[in-house]
Amino acid sequence: MASARYIISCMSHTVKALLFSLAGLTLVAGTVSIRTVAAAAAQTSTRWTIPANADEEKNPLPTNAATLAGGKKLFAANCQRCHGPAGKGDGPDADPAHAADMDLTNTARAARNLDGTVFYKIWNGRGTPKMPAFSDELTKEQVWAIVAYAQSLRK
Repeated sequence: MASARYIISCMSHTVKALLFSLAGLTLVAGTVSIRTVAAAAAQTSTRWTIPANADEEKNPLPTNAATLAGGKKLFAANCQRCHGPAGKGDGPDADPAHAADMDLTNTARAARNLDGTVFYKIWNGRGTPKMPAFSDELTKEQVWAIVAYAQSLRK
């Protein structure tokens, strides 16, 4: 009888460990799926997903030669194919129907595209016109470096 209790006790510990492992996996999967669903929703939307206070957010990186050089390099690798080498919206993958919206050099659009707004446009993307979300590919610091560089194109 004692050996039966021991076996049941061991099985009980194994079952508990398995249940905790499954609960942990479920929690991780839920977190990943929430982020995936949010990113997918932004990619099918025609509107930007931008927090209400985004226009108040300032770039935490200094606007200096090092930040601009890093931003330019990241821009070339991630943005240039659509926005073009000078940010005029004339890259090889640009949508000609939306070239004016893709022109980052237009100073008239600067007032409605402050640092925080540009950050969230890059971070979240949108579906139409197509702007990929970079939240899964770049760090926030890298996106802020791109913001600094993109904002410098308007000057």
